[in-house]
Amino acid sequence: MQWLVANAVFAVLAFALPLSAGERGMLLMGGIIVLATECMNTAIERVVDDIGTEKRDAAKQAKDCGSAAVAVTAIGVGVAWVCVLVGLVLR
Repeated sequence: MQWLVANAVFAVLAFALPLSAGERGMLLMGGIIVLATECMNTAIERVVDDIGTEKRDAAKQAKDCGSAAVAVTAIGVGVAWVCVLVGLVLR
């Protein structure tokens, strides 16, 4: 849910700022990729939980990798935002 709210806020910001079409598209696409990664992470967690409740190293690693994928994707989008905003300030 928090990614939906964050994407809504950043989409408004992307349209409110004087950005080029390419910058705006890249930032909006990044938000959508974060949502897609979160969907994949949720799928991994659901399948792992459905298979069994006993603690297994492979299950923990699968969940950790899914969460890490979301984090890395979000960091990448954050870097893109920083680059665009710095470029906007330096114009």
